[in-house]
Amino acid sequence: MSPEIVKDQKAAVVIGCEGYVGEHLLKLLSKHAAYRIIYAIVSTKNKIDLPKVKTFVSSIEYIRFEKLDANDLFICYDASFFNSGGKYVIPEDQYRFIPKMISRAYKSQIGQVMLLSNKRTSSDALLYVNRSRGLIEDLVVKMGFWSTHVFKPSLLIGESLNQRWGQGLADKIGNKIDSVTGGWLKKNKPIEAEIVAKAMLKAAQKLESGVHFYSSEWLQDFASSDAEGKDLVK
Repeated sequence: MSPEIVKDQKAAVVIGCEGYVGEHLLKLLSKHAAYRIIYAIVSTKNKIDLPKVKTFVSSIEYIRFEKLDANDLFICYDASFFNSGGKYVIPEDQYRFIPKMISRAYKSQIGQVMLLSNKRTSSDALLYVNRSRGLIEDLVVKMGFWSTHVFKPSLLIGESLNQRWGQGLADKIGNKIDSVTGGWLKKNKPIEAEIVAKAMLKAAQKLESGVHFYSSEWLQDFASSDAEGKDLVK
């Protein structure tokens, strides 16, 4: 039985709400007309005062999707397991439950999954931590969701880059470095969590079947187009 793919009056599940990306995503989803309800799965009791957001406290091991009747799943772990930036740390004893959680989501007829991964994750990576993360990414891709979107930023930061750097000077220096290194800086430049959240939400509204990857470079281009009010086509 195939999942029902709908454009409006959707229900979304967000996992990893305590992280930078998850926090921004919940705010965006609560304002978006396409969603009637957002289920925020948190690891500790935490009141989230946002329209349409309903909070559930659960560890990864006990997350169940059957009664939620959700359309879209956003997996937003932004520290410890998938990313070197962010603030939400998944307890190590919970890692082994992630594959089971993903399998339960698929069996519950969720149609789309948006996964926050990392540039360095790969199932054949030399480092164990990147290899184990890559295996999780591969599992999501191979599970067979109607639509799968994987976002692979280099490094996440919570606050605006404009607040951290003199942006004009940084851009000039960065362009010079990229010109002699084949775009090394763009491939590895930190990305704001809010930009990644916006990209995840935008991907979910495209309703495109299949598997889609969003590189760190693509996210940098998306950040530029978002700042200029343009629509960047994947």
